[in-house]
Amino acid sequence: MKFWQKSFLGILVVFIISINICLYLTSNYSFSLNLKRDSDRALGEYHFIINGVQDTMNSIYYREDAFPTAASIESFMRSYADYYQQQNVFFELRRSGEALFSNIPFGAKADVKAEDSAKNTYTVKVLQNNGIHYLSIAGSIGGQYEDYTLTYFRDLSELYKAHAQLTRYLITISALVETLLALVLVLILKRLTRPISIMQKATRKIAGGVYDERISIPGRDEFHDLADNFNQMTSSIQEKINELNQNARDKQRLIDNLAHELRTPLTAIRGYAEYLQNAHTSEPKRLKAAGYIISEVDRMKNLAFKLLDLALARNSKLELQEIIPLDLLNQVKAASDAKLNENGQRLVVHSTLNKLRGDPILLQSLLLNLIDNAAKASAQNSTIELSAYFSSAPVLEVRDAGSGMDAEELSLICEPFYRVDKARSRSSGGVGLGLSLCREIARLHGGELRIHSSLSKGTTAQVVFTTPLQPAENSLMPEEV
Repeated sequence: MKFWQKSFLGILVVFIISINICLYLTSNYSFSLNLKRDSDRALGEYHFIINGVQDTMNSIYYREDAFPTAASIESFMRSYADYYQQQNVFFELRRSGEALFSNIPFGAKADVKAEDSAKNTYTVKVLQNNGIHYLSIAGSIGGQYEDYTLTYFRDLSELYKAHAQLTRYLITISALVETLLALVLVLILKRLTRPISIMQKATRKIAGGVYDERISIPGRDEFHDLADNFNQMTSSIQEKINELNQNARDKQRLIDNLAHELRTPLTAIRGYAEYLQNAHTSEPKRLKAAGYIISEVDRMKNLAFKLLDLALARNSKLELQEIIPLDLLNQVKAASDAKLNENGQRLVVHSTLNKLRGDPILLQSLLLNLIDNAAKASAQNSTIELSAYFSSAPVLEVRDAGSGMDAEELSLICEPFYRVDKARSRSSGGVGLGLSLCREIARLHGGELRIHSSLSKGTTAQVVFTTPLQPAENSLMPEEV
């Protein structure tokens, strides 16, 4: 059973019970008011009649100096009976339990106790005979006629008939109202639960692999908020799926490139090994072949180390510490000077940053990779600039005036195994993983690796730290080394 159907049945049952209870109480209250009204009127008539009977009996008693006889009682009670019978009122007069007069259409006996007679009180009851209800009022005439009991019966058929008609009318109205309520309730609940149906369809599509499904529910209620949360969830799922797909493609490309990179050195190693094994050649040629084998082995070793560094960078969780940027740059300069001096190249360092938060070992590795790439792209006796400054965020920058790159090369430069100058990279032992490693280190620091380059104008590589963990920066006087 659907949610709206359960809600419909539950609400309808509650409303039906509530309405019927209200109508029942209303009907009973109306009947009680009418019965009280008739009872009050009957008591008024009873007092009027009992006073008249008492006066008549007194006049007979004083005139005849004796209690009224049965014939005289029959005579004056008949006059009362004939008059009130038209109003469905009947009487019974008893003396010490013996009936002296009665015109009631059924047998009855007044239930008046001796103490009630002495107190001049009355007994009021509702009796039923043959499906007809009667209001019974019984009491002693009083005075010297305390042993005389007059019982008054009023036919309540009209009252009960009116009550039955009112009950049937209320039942009819209740049925109509409940039917109308059921129809309106169905329409309201189906409209209110329509967002649930929309979300059910959307979830089925998402379960089927359609992750771009979005829902729109107007209004400002909980369903609207739920739709927004649902859309955020599906967007997050879609992003994660796209990320997983991209990771899968990257891994496949990594495997393909790795296989390609390994094939070349392995082929060369096998060829030179066979040459050494089979060829009758001079010692210098054997040394040259062995040198090629060692060179290829070193390149495979570099490849393995770079892949290990890349994997460690991607899976690392940094514990950031405070760094003095100028000290970091000087340490990088000291580590790279020897190699740069071989080509007559010069590294210039300057910093206007006061503080930086990060992992000094990884940041050194990042900067050394960038400087190594800048050195390979630069001519002999050129200058490479290494800077640290603040420009809306802390920035580490390596700038050269080398060969540069075009837009197509720039878009692929951070891809694993991509090399701008494949011949030069292969001869120098490069494997095309340096910038991929730099990008991962920048990401771990909450930063972004940005590379700007133009052909024949040089390249600028920037690490922009956008993480809120970086301290507020204060300027220093530029220092150059």
